[in-house]
Amino acid sequence: MDVELINRIKKLNLFKDAPDDILVKIAEQTTMLDLEKNDVIVREGDPSYSLFVIRRGWIKIVTGGVHGEEVVLNQVGPGQIVGEMALIDQQPRSSTMIALSPVKLMEIKYEGILAVIDEYPRLALSFLRDMTTRLRFANAYIEETVEWCQHIAAGNYEFVEKQVEQTQSTIIDMSRSDEARASAFLSSFFKMVKDVRKREESLKQQVQELRIEIDEVKRQKAVTELTSTNFFEELQAAAKKLRRKRGTDENDPSEENPPTD
Repeated sequence: MDVELINRIKKLNLFKDAPDDILVKIAEQTTMLDLEKNDVIVREGDPSYSLFVIRRGWIKIVTGGVHGEEVVLNQVGPGQIVGEMALIDQQPRSSTMIALSPVKLMEIKYEGILAVIDEYPRLALSFLRDMTTRLRFANAYIEETVEWCQHIAAGNYEFVEKQVEQTQSTIIDMSRSDEARASAFLSSFFKMVKDVRKREESLKQQVQELRIEIDEVKRQKAVTELTSTNFFEELQAAAKKLRRKRGTDENDPSEENPPTD
């Protein structure tokens, strides 16, 4: 029996009130892991066999965007649990977990958790509390995403760009509100808004130039249509006749030296 491991498990909030016999059974299904920064713990789509408790360090939970870009869904640190959802639904991993720093983990097999829940139902309640906290954050994340998308749809890029500029740290302060943390995570994805804005401004310029070209074509067409009418030809002939008459009148000597009595 690994006494040190049992003591470490007992210090976790999830198991702090569990009796010793339950802790022993949990320890039998636990493996200690040491990871380096940027190590991948699990990948989206992998089979799910265990959950992880972070002893030290930070992990980011990410998924892929439409164009393959990384979308940060959450960050978790010491004492927090990741990978517990599949304990309930037995589905493949829904996201990828990557170490943000050197990380020490406890990997606990699902079968070990399920085996002791009947004996210690309060453990299930502890998991539900943890999941509820995660769901509350997910709701905040969705609400923030909708708000940001509404600003972008309305062309209010300044709002999003300001939010992105305010995010400078890789590790997000866990003491911040769910909304603030969600905004910080969204910043890593919505950095592309600057490119969107540039493309929109470029398109507006192209449209403006096209409008000018179209207006010029319309003007030229209108002039052509006007000058090709009989009325315009008659008007030109009348103007030439009037100019000739004026020229004749200006050169008539009788107008310069009128008769005298």
